[in-house]
Amino acid sequence: MRTTQHALDLDLVAGKQPLVSRTAGVVGVLTAIWRLFRNRYQIARLHDLDDRQLLDMGLRREDVHEALTSSFFDNPGSYLTRASRNRANLFFRGVRHD
Repeated sequence: MRTTQHALDLDLVAGKQPLVSRTAGVVGVLTAIWRLFRNRYQIARLHDLDDRQLLDMGLRREDVHEALTSSFFDNPGSYLTRASRNRANLFFRGVRHD
């Protein structure tokens, strides 16, 4: 292809997005925000558990508090997953951090 043909192809791609594509983008963003709210609500319910129940999941009350006070756009569930896995790894190595 010649250079002029490449330029024409780029102009066609850079055009305005169709309404369906823009709507899908907006719905995707709203879905992600709803999921963040829902996850934070469910993690806040972990405060209702006692320390022994949290430790059964590999968590401490401080982990739940830190997850909830993280930035809004950070996923608190991934933080709790990492904390639980790290605690499990330490437990299986014989190191106790209760």
